[in-house]
Amino acid sequence: MSGASTCHNPAHGPEGSSSLDTAHRERITDDDQPPTTRGLDPPPMALALKTARVEDNRHHNESGEKGNITFAHSEPAHGGARASVQRQSHSNDEWPASPAQPQSPHPGPAPPTPLLLSISIPTLSKTRQITLAITLTFTMLMCVSGMQALNIGLPTIQRDLHMQDTDLQWIVSAYSLTNGCLLLLSGRIADIYGRKKVLMAGMGWWALWSLIGGFMQNGAGLVTCRAMAGCGAAMSIPSATGIIAHNYTGKARANAYALFSAGAPLGGALGLIIGGLFVAYVEYSWRSALFFLAGLGALGLIAVYFLVPADVSYTEDRRVDWIGAGLVTIGLVLLQFAISDGQIAPQGWKTSYIIVLLILGPFLIVAFFFWEKHIIDKTTRPPLMRLQLWTRARGRLASVYLVGFLSWLGFHSLFYHATLFFQEIQNTGPVGAMVRFLPTEISGIICNIIVALIIHRISTVWLLSTGLLATGLANMCLALSQQDTNYWVKPFHAMWLSVMGADFFFAPALIFVAYLSLPDEQSVASALLQTIIQLGGSFGISITSVLADVQQNKYLARGYGLEESKLQGLKAAFWLGSATCFAGMIVAVLALHGLGRVGKEETKSEEGLEGGTREERRVFGSEKGPEAAEKGVQGT
Repeated sequence: MSGASTCHNPAHGPEGSSSLDTAHRERITDDDQPPTTRGLDPPPMALALKTARVEDNRHHNESGEKGNITFAHSEPAHGGARASVQRQSHSNDEWPASPAQPQSPHPGPAPPTPLLLSISIPTLSKTRQITLAITLTFTMLMCVSGMQALNIGLPTIQRDLHMQDTDLQWIVSAYSLTNGCLLLLSGRIADIYGRKKVLMAGMGWWALWSLIGGFMQNGAGLVTCRAMAGCGAAMSIPSATGIIAHNYTGKARANAYALFSAGAPLGGALGLIIGGLFVAYVEYSWRSALFFLAGLGALGLIAVYFLVPADVSYTEDRRVDWIGAGLVTIGLVLLQFAISDGQIAPQGWKTSYIIVLLILGPFLIVAFFFWEKHIIDKTTRPPLMRLQLWTRARGRLASVYLVGFLSWLGFHSLFYHATLFFQEIQNTGPVGAMVRFLPTEISGIICNIIVALIIHRISTVWLLSTGLLATGLANMCLALSQQDTNYWVKPFHAMWLSVMGADFFFAPALIFVAYLSLPDEQSVASALLQTIIQLGGSFGISITSVLADVQQNKYLARGYGLEESKLQGLKAAFWLGSATCFAGMIVAVLALHGLGRVGKEETKSEEGLEGGTREERRVFGSEKGPEAAEKGVQGT
């Protein structure tokens, strides 16, 4: 872990005024800063907060009182830093306005944007930084291991609970379904009521339903327990990422996110080991695996209680947009259910209820965006998700979402079809397939170590592009494999290459999202990213499965045997997965060109008031620092 301080006190100075039609400006006061730091530009994080706030006020201040937002920093006696953000009336001592500053022709007050009253940012020692990062990484490890632990035991579960083949997949899918669909709501609640509280609630809920699941005597009960455990995972992950964003800055934040991301491959490996060992050697088989997971959850809950710093609400307005939450959650549930069930429905994708859900789910999601716009434009209520999360940094944030969607599309589809390739084509059996997947976990850990070491040294675009290229080549390795292909010739290379796209993307993307998010939306912003990449994974499995079935039926019609036809269908799926990864690489190169190094230490500007730092210009696509950055945001 880096020794960078977790409490960063920016230098503050005048911002060049912009010609935004909002008639709002911001200043960063420097009364509490040492004289040697006054007059300097704010570092990238302060610029990110300022730019995001300007953008979020844009919708409400076409008219009304002039105002500014002050970031005031002072040093309390206990050594921590307290940052307060408050709305002030227009006064003569603000920084000079541009002569071209337009005045709004519309009288009347504008609805206020909810502002953060105060945030107490703890000063953590290096030891405390490390223990906090390990504790939060344990959260990721726990959630992923819970997803993987029962995979190997599925045949045993089927025999014990007398489940049909078509119902068996829901033991895994139910967990993923609730986990992916409740992330946004959980993230918003964490930002409102405190991330540590929601994290503890999520881990306790996860442990409770893992324990109950071990006592289930029928398939429906077990599927329900897995779905409820997925809710706990959805509460935990956004809260953990928000805690990292709040307690770390610069290189320390990059290292913390890289370690947190490493929890996924560690959890996958632990899940495979738990599943394999408990099913094969422990008396109660898969039930004992769930009991063990419940114990892990209890241990994690205790660790969070003692090791995670206390936090408070990050907004003065604690109202939740329940209508918006209902629209997006129900829409995601219906869409994810249709995608997961489309393959096994009585008539496949042509089944009537699948068609209805595929129409109704996206309709509700689109309605959610219109509702959020109504909330922002016509009411004073805070939205569930600020729509500006899609437009910040001149659209680069949306490009990151798209790259993640394409990356997970190729990554998840490879894992799904590689399992079928090993078990149905090369006849390795479940345990043999598990062993062949172990290089993915080892490679994932190594990839996150590499990310922690180099993320602040090289451009983020190179990291993302290299990862997507590797996952695309992994798909190609399997597409070129035959039934008798030796594992060490092509499939082995597919395994260790496959995870690079996900692991080289996740930590940099979390850092970039945190970089452009306000203090009161860190959890919901990371939840949005995770929702999108999980949708990418679900779409990847569905689209490639449809292509595999079409190709398989085509070869069967030509008179080929079932095994050869299956192989050709899997090859088509791998080729499509490869194409999506290469498409993501192209998007990253074109849309994120010049992004810079997101893990760089946040330091004071040395380039004057107008130019901003070189790193700020890279991130915001601006050639004139903060002023141009604001204009860039206005243009989006």
